[in-house]
Amino acid sequence: MVFTQQHRLDLVNRLVIFEAVGHVDHVDKMEVVIKKAINLAHIHNLNGILLDLSGLKVTYDNVLMIDAFVRMRDEDWFGILRLARLVPNATHSHTHGLIAEITKKFNLPIKTFDTKSKAIAWLLYDYE
Repeated sequence: MVFTQQHRLDLVNRLVIFEAVGHVDHVDKMEVVIKKAINLAHIHNLNGILLDLSGLKVTYDNVLMIDAFVRMRDEDWFGILRLARLVPNATHSHTHGLIAEITKKFNLPIKTFDTKSKAIAWLLYDYE
């Protein structure tokens, strides 16, 4: 399990952008990255998070990630934040596709996209 992540703040658009590259085989590592992004967004009074996973291979149990998202919702980690997940071929990946489906069913403020322009349009304008 080797992956790197970096973040940058887009204060004009009020977004935090996280980019992760490599391979993650345990959900705890992704949960830490997501919670860090949420904390940064709250500290800087931002409205959204773009989590760019397009260069990341994930092989962890997707049920654990869904549990983490539901726990974050129940503990009100998101507040008014929205999180856009940028993944490669979102409809073709089992892990990413299942997470996208479940977040929709649980009405979580998280959507999965396969292009950056669609993700940013949703974050900024609630437009898909």
